[in-house]
Parts: sequence; structure tokens; C-alpha cells
Amino acid sequence: MVITERTPLTRPTDSPNYTEFSNILRTRTSRVRNFQCCVCAMLLALCMIALVVTISYSVNHTTENRNVTSLTLDSGNLLHSTWNLVRAEFVDTNVTALTDSEWQSGISAGHEAIKERVTANAGATPLINPSPNFRHQFAVSTSVFAGQLALAGLAEIAATRVIERGRLLLGKQSSIGAYFDSGWALDGRCKEFGNITCLKSKYRTYDGTCNHKRQWGSAFSPFKRSLPPDYGDGLSSPRKGKSGKSLPSAREVSLRVHSPSPSSNPSFTVMLAVFGQFFDHDITATAISQGTNGSSIACCPPATGHPECFPVRVGPGDPVYDATNSTCMEFVRSAPAPQCRIGPRQQLNQVSAFIDASVVYGATEPSAQYLREGVGGRLKMQVTPDNRTLLPPSENPNDGCNRILENLRGRYCFASGDARANENLHLTTMHLLWARQHNRIADTLARINPQWNDEKLYQEARRIVGAQLQHIAYNEFLPIVLGETAIDEKGLKLRNNGYWKGYDSKVDPAIANEFAAAAFRFAHTLLPGLMKITDAAKGTSSYTELHKMLFNPYSLYKSSGVEDSVSSATANFIQKTSTHVTSQLTRYMFEDPVANNSIPCGLDLVSLNIQRGRDHGLDGYPAWRERCGLSRPAKFSDLKDDLDADALAEISKLYMSVDDIDLYSGALAELPKTGGLLGPTFTCLITDQFTRLRQGDRYWYETDEAPQAFTKDQLQEIRKTSLAKLICECSDGIVNIQAEVMRARGPNNPAMSCVDILGPSLDKWKE
Repeated sequence: MVITERTPLTRPTDSPNYTEFSNILRTRTSRVRNFQCCVCAMLLALCMIALVVTISYSVNHTTENRNVTSLTLDSGNLLHSTWNLVRAEFVDTNVTALTDSEWQSGISAGHEAIKERVTANAGATPLINPSPNFRHQFAVSTSVFAGQLALAGLAEIAATRVIERGRLLLGKQSSIGAYFDSGWALDGRCKEFGNITCLKSKYRTYDGTCNHKRQWGSAFSPFKRSLPPDYGDGLSSPRKGKSGKSLPSAREVSLRVHSPSPSSNPSFTVMLAVFGQFFDHDITATAISQGTNGSSIACCPPATGHPECFPVRVGPGDPVYDATNSTCMEFVRSAPAPQCRIGPRQQLNQVSAFIDASVVYGATEPSAQYLREGVGGRLKMQVTPDNRTLLPPSENPNDGCNRILENLRGRYCFASGDARANENLHLTTMHLLWARQHNRIADTLARINPQWNDEKLYQEARRIVGAQLQHIAYNEFLPIVLGETAIDEKGLKLRNNGYWKGYDSKVDPAIANEFAAAAFRFAHTLLPGLMKITDAAKGTSSYTELHKMLFNPYSLYKSSGVEDSVSSATANFIQKTSTHVTSQLTRYMFEDPVANNSIPCGLDLVSLNIQRGRDHGLDGYPAWRERCGLSRPAKFSDLKDDLDADALAEISKLYMSVDDIDLYSGALAELPKTGGLLGPTFTCLITDQFTRLRQGDRYWYETDEAPQAFTKDQLQEIRKTSLAKLICECSDGIVNIQAEVMRARGPNNPAMSCVDILGPSLDKWKE
């Protein structure tokens, strides 16, 4: 085979590895030049090693090569089998361990990459604060620790590049999957290969460690993949079209495929989307590349650019950006995750994959401790003049939410277990309800067991809240999204009594990249552009534009604020699931909610979603259909029976090849066929994720494994949990509500008194 610049980064089909470095040295002169560069780099590495004492080459790779892994994936489909990302102990591979010279060249390349990135970060132009772009980057908040890990991930990519180039030149087997840890991971070890001492505990850790012996699903781990990444260069750069040319602008796809088209689904309420977002934030938090000390990065002119910039192109005639003479939309790539192996770029999840209520408590011990009151097992709250409790204030003036005039009135945005809590009013309300639920449970347990100390009360309340979140997600949310048929067929139905014994230590619960970057973003299509808000205190109703509810939680300080927010979420209908998204999210996203702009100046959430999938190297939509056991189209017309006709017409005009279609747009255009809200591809990907989150969680609330298991009596009480009862017990002024709050009121789901809605009793926790 003749190798050219466009030779894909894919090995022959008889090879166990899926990716190789595709850029080769094509002339003797360039080979010599690169050899000289390698020698210089090695000499530079020796000097740097002498100076940088925190980064050392201390791994005995000759004894560790038994841990190497391949990223080979079987061709089984997702509709008919359980599948997991192949991990080290399940791989039979002959990946050759790295030689001493390869280790040294990789270390040198990594050090140089880190040095160059630190320089680039220092010279980066920050975003204007406040601005829609700043609010967006804050909404995808990235911790300083994640930023430090990103440098390690960057170094691994650089090492992969130089090592793969060398092997390709020599005609040697690819090194993809080979163990590689040169001390860049700040904790001095690689989670997946290291051994962490874990004691048996009744309670989860905050970051998800010690749930599994391999630390699968723990915070600050890479997202998993069920298909190889499709990067432009095969290693790290964003996806391109199969022809090698750029894909159509994500903004153009948004305008033509996802244009607003108001609709209504009178069967379900906005609470479905609200809970979905809250729930999503419990299991996903993608780290974003950032500048020095966590600063934001500007990518569009007049900014000079940054290596992690991937702005969305905006063409002439744009209905929003023409008015501001903008030619691009700000977009910064997700941070690379360290993997302790040679391989293509992966992305970092900052929270644990487990449904553990980290969204309430925080995903690290320091954040959890900060939110505790320290007495009675309670979480910190602020008390209003009318004796209501609200989340503690966030006094960070640069959080994209706090406003000077509100702060002067003593009203601040809020602090919670997740930095995105203030993103919209309904989400903030959900955070408040669950924090109140924790304190309500802690207070009840304290009355039942006055001998329990603060730590015992806190951990028991946290344990119960986590179980209730799991129960509501699988009992109320997923049956609507996936349909009862998928729930039954895929074993997602919860037991009515007794223990569930489906835990499997071989199942990897880690969040899938395609789930976080595409599939679980479906709920953006459900939100209506106008939200009817009833002011309980005044007895009046009005309509509020959706974008004015973003980063604007101050109405919760009103005596009827919580009641108004809950009532609107449980009364307003969602939109029909389709490709169409309200202009509130495609023209006004993250605008100043109190400004009266004559022209839109917000962001386009759909463009950002599409761009994120390309950034992550998600393969085209047809590949995911095939992965799910569906027919793989060879041409656009093959999709005429599967996709909405109007959407398919626009898609076929925009993309050069059917294989270029973005997963997000293609899957949303599918016609639902399973009794749920979604088409078969997203149903498949979401079903898989929640199957693994249950089977791979040793602390799943239905388990019988000691010491974390609830007693059978306690478990029966938890099964009485409902979001409706939680709202009744934790809201202000809500006395009547439908029993299934994610479903619309009707003859089979009437509004009823809160006292008539069944709820759990905590008497079974008395010691």
C-alpha cells in the first residue's frame, strides 16, 4: 500500500489496533532533519530532567508491560448485547512495550509540549466579563486540578506523536495501547494501573474511587468510547469530512437543520427536562481547556488564537452575527485527559460516573466539606427574613451570575455541589429542593437517633438521598425518555421488592463520550421558548423568555419564588422531540438576562453541541447506527424511511457524504420508533449508558452486598420515593401537585393533595 498524507490512521483489518500515526516523513532530507531534532530533544530532556524534580522517569516499564491495552472493539451491536470499552485486564494483545529510547523521546516531546502550552496560556487573550461567551465558559466550569491534568494529557499526545512516527518509519508495530507513565499525573500514579488501598465502607467516596478495584467511573477519569475516535489527523485534531475537507459550519447546520419550529407535547412537562439536566450534571462535567490560573480563552478576532481554539465559522448573511460583524463564535476545545498509555486524545470527566448525588454534595472531599454546616449532619443554608432556607450564597463576582445591583440588596447567586447550579432558574430550584431534602432527612434521623453524631447523620442522609436520586431517575425519568419497551427489554426495570443482584465487576460504568457529547444533549430540543410563570403571591401569570431565566436565580429570594418556579416546571409542556430548537437557545443563549438588547447577541447552543462532537472526534452518524445494530446507509436516500423528510433534505444539501453527518444532528432527525421520545440510535446509546451505570455500581441502592446494603425494610421505604413527594416536602407553598410531575396533569395523573402522595418513612433507620 502506498502511504500518503491522507493515509488514514487505521491499521489493516487483521491488526488488533485501530489507530496509527498517519503523518510520515516522505524524503530523506526530512528524515535526517527529524532525526537531528530527536537528538536535540533528547539532550534538552536531560537538561530539563535535572531542573524539574517533580517530573521523573521512575516507571519500570519492563515489569509493567503486562498491563498494556489495546483499544480494539468487537463488532457486536448495542441493541442485542452488553458491551464495554476494552480495558487492560480483558485484552489479549501483543503490543510491544516501549524501548528505552522511545521512553526518552516521548518524555522529551511531552516536556516540550507542556512548556509550549504554558507559554501559549500566558499569552492567551481572556474573554470579556460579563459577556455571553464568558458565561458559557463558566457554565462548563473546569477546576484547576483538571487544568493541571490536561497538561499531562497534552504531554501524552506529544509522546504518542513522536513514538508513532518513529515506529512508522522503521516499519514496526504500532505502540498504541502501550503503557506509558512518566510522572505527569500529579498524584504520582495512574489510576487505572495503580493500586489504591480501599477499605470496606458503608458509604461512597465523594469522587467515586474505591467503588471498583480498577477505579472505573471515578472523577477525573477519561470518558470511555465504544467506537474509535475519528480525528482529523487520526490523533488529536477535530473531525473532518471523509474527503479530508472541512465539514459544513456547525452554525450553518444549526440554522438549516435545527431551525425553530414551535410545537408542544402535551403529555409531558418541563420538569422532565429540568430533572434531566440536574441528573446529567451528577454524572458528567467535561473539562474545558483554559488559560493561566484557570482564565478563559478568547478565540475570535481580535484575539490572536490559542492551540485549543476551535471557533465556529459564521458565514455571511447570518441572521444574528451579521449585525455585530462577527465571523466566528467562540469555542474552546475540551481538555485532553491523561491515560497512562500511548494513544489518541481523550476527554476528561470531572465528576464520578456514578449516580451518587455529587451534584448536591460535590465531587471532591474539599468541596463536600465546604458545603457542610458541621452540626446535625446538615448542609449549609442561608435563612431569609421570612424564615425560609436557600442555598448558601456564592460571593464570587466573576461567576457570570452575580450582579452588583443585586449584591447591594444582599442577594447573591448560589453555591452548591456543582458549579453549574445557577445556569437557569429551574435548575437552581432543583438544587435547592435536594439540599433541603438532605437537611430534612438529617433532622428526622437526628430525632430518631439522638445518639448519632454529625458525621453519622450526614453520611446516612447522603446515602439515602443518593438512593432516592437513583430511584427517581430509573422509575420516573428513563421510562419516559426510553419507553417502557426498552426499559423491560434491557433490564432497566427496578424491582418491586427484595434485592437486585445484577452487579457485575466486569462492567465499566464510565460515561461514554458519545453519551456526554451528543446523546444526552437531546433535552435541549424539549425546551419551549416561552415559559408561563404564575406569581402565587399576586395571583397573576405572565410569560418569560427562556433566555431571561439563565443565570438569573434572584426570584428565589421572593417569598413565592420557589413555588412559582416549581409550578411553572410542572405545568408547562415540553416541545416535541425533533431537530428543531427554540431561538432562545440558538440566538439568545447566555445573553444578559436583564438587558433589553435591540438585536440578539447570544450564543447558539446547537452549534456548540455539534462543534463539541467534532472536537471529541465522534465518528459520523452512520457509524453509530451500525454500532447499534441498525442499517448503515451508503447514501443519503438510504435514510428516507428513518429520518424526518425535511431534516434529511437539508442534511443532504449540507454534507458532502452521508458518512459526514454529525451524530447529534442525524440522531435527532430520526423518527421515534420505540415508544419513547427518541429515535433508535440515541435510545440505544442512552440505554447502554444506564445499563452500565446500574450493573457497574457496587453501591447501587438495590444491592444486597454488605456493608453498603440497605435492610429490606429500608429498601421498601426508599421505593416509595417520588419527585412529587420530595417537592411537596421541600417546597414553599406547594400543597397540590400531580403524582407524576414529569407527566402532564390529566384524568390518569390528576392534581392531588400532597398529604395523599405516598412517601418513605425513616422509622426503619432507628437504632
